[in-house]
Amino acid sequence: MAISNWRFWGLCTGACLLSILTGCASVVHGTNQAVTIETLTVDGKLIEGAECSVANDKAETVALSGSSALVRRSGGTLNIECKQAGHLPASGQATSRINGGMVGNVVLGGLVGAAIDSGTGAGFNYPSWMQLVFGEVRTFDRGAQVGEQPLAGVRVGTTALAAAPAAAAPAAVAPGAPAATPIAANTSSTPRVSIDDLRGLLPSKP
Repeated sequence: MAISNWRFWGLCTGACLLSILTGCASVVHGTNQAVTIETLTVDGKLIEGAECSVANDKAETVALSGSSALVRRSGGTLNIECKQAGHLPASGQATSRINGGMVGNVVLGGLVGAAIDSGTGAGFNYPSWMQLVFGEVRTFDRGAQVGEQPLAGVRVGTTALAAAPAAAAPAAVAPGAPAATPIAANTSSTPRVSIDDLRGLLPSKP
């Protein structure tokens, strides 16, 4: 009976140490998270298929709005920008919050595991469903999301189309120097005749 108890507690201790050393959240949640991104017009019409670039300090990916993007978990801000022809860009910044795995590590005293979860980003969750609006910049906070319901976020600004590249400035002319005379293009369809061609038409000398 004593040997059986010893084995039981030995297995429990080993499992706890493994959880602490590898990071509880890293084991339970993994380092990636599926995030749904939707794009809407100002009047609330859903537009799918916009190209969205999603990036944080860990990784960057591209996804289409209306579908799920697999992003790296992190404690850093998740930046999102979606573009669709005929619409101003839709931008967003998402704030993550610690998840249950990280909390478990802290409560159980697994500071090493908590540090691992923080370093890999596995101890954080972003909002799982965000609704961006064309022409607006919005912020999203995982702490404000109710369950897994869509999160409208908070409007903090507007977006604009990228400016067209400026035309090259003319070269500066030194003071007193004559201005360059543009060379007109030869638009005549009449073939040019050289002096040699004219000489060839003259009769040869006796």
